[in-house]
Amino acid sequence: MFDKILEIKKIRAQKSDLSERETELSKPILSDIDTIPEVYRWFLELIEISNCPSRPESSALRKKFIFIVLLIYAPAVLAGGRMPLGLREKIGSVFNLKDHTFISHNIENVVFLYQNYKSFRREIDYLYTEIIGRLKIEGLIQEESGA
Repeated sequence: MFDKILEIKKIRAQKSDLSERETELSKPILSDIDTIPEVYRWFLELIEISNCPSRPESSALRKKFIFIVLLIYAPAVLAGGRMPLGLREKIGSVFNLKDHTFISHNIENVVFLYQNYKSFRREIDYLYTEIIGRLKIEGLIQEESGA
């Protein structure tokens, strides 16, 4: 009988530890979504000078940007969490999209692409690292944040 109580205590402690870790991992690098257009400008500059082939209006490029923005502003969304209010609309506005559901419909897809396609992952990692570097240079994030 007492073993049951001890197991419950152990489970509660593990749940607490896991909850703390989830909160830590889910913390956004940036929360000011008004910086998204600037991040998008940098993204396009990086695409232009990199070996990441895509037209600025292409679906593949939008997916890469969505993944990077979610990593920066709402990483938990990539693991099934809820989208923060206003984020979907702000992302959609940089693409001049009227239907912002495009963003939601592509979340699982971009996670799949990142997990399963080395070239997609390599491009995302490069772009993300470069954008994080620019955010640091601009003083928008601290040196220990992010990458």
